[in-house]
Amino acid sequence: MKRIFILLLCVSFLFAGLDMAEAGKKKKRRAKKSRAKQEQLTPFEKRFKRGTSELGFVLGFGYTINIPAGPPDRSDLDFVYFYPQWRYNLTGIIGDSFYRGTLNYLFEAGGSVTTYPSTKMLLGINPFLLEYRFLSPKRFWAPTFMLGTGGCYTDWRLEARKELGSFFEFTLQAGAGIEFFKKEKGSFSLNYRFFHISNAGFKKPNIGLNAHLFTLGYSY
Repeated sequence: MKRIFILLLCVSFLFAGLDMAEAGKKKKRRAKKSRAKQEQLTPFEKRFKRGTSELGFVLGFGYTINIPAGPPDRSDLDFVYFYPQWRYNLTGIIGDSFYRGTLNYLFEAGGSVTTYPSTKMLLGINPFLLEYRFLSPKRFWAPTFMLGTGGCYTDWRLEARKELGSFFEFTLQAGAGIEFFKKEKGSFSLNYRFFHISNAGFKKPNIGLNAHLFTLGYSY
């Protein structure tokens, strides 16, 4: 009985070893196929493949606008905008027509300073931004569209008491731009964003501020 038990144990170890060896072979075959697939990518596809990331910044100037239309004495603010940015390629190149491009996640954190009528600060974070780039291997530029939201802590309410009711506010941004690619890596971009600040009704007043924002971006 003891010999049979030892024999069964040895057979079990043998089959387990064979299974592990086969699993290792399958893993090597998958890795080999993946390397072969990567080698088949064109330089254009490699540059914009899924999982690539870029660091950069967005620098701009904005001014508030009377939207929606309200009383003529709405607050008038001018401001500069600077946010370091991280971009992550979520999809790689998708599509095969005019909409060919990549869907990207953007994370931004930085600040804005009003230049008129006085100097006030805004510190913000934009963790929920998405961008789509319309790409083509035949050109060195790409139209882009972005949309997203975030939050900020600001004393702008001291200059906009009719519109902002709290120091903590939410931000909403939507815009478009043109990105110009450098030869191997990196790019410059010219962009427009519609910029909105309000507190989602947590504290009155909550008319909110709306602004035109024009930015220059750089990534590498």
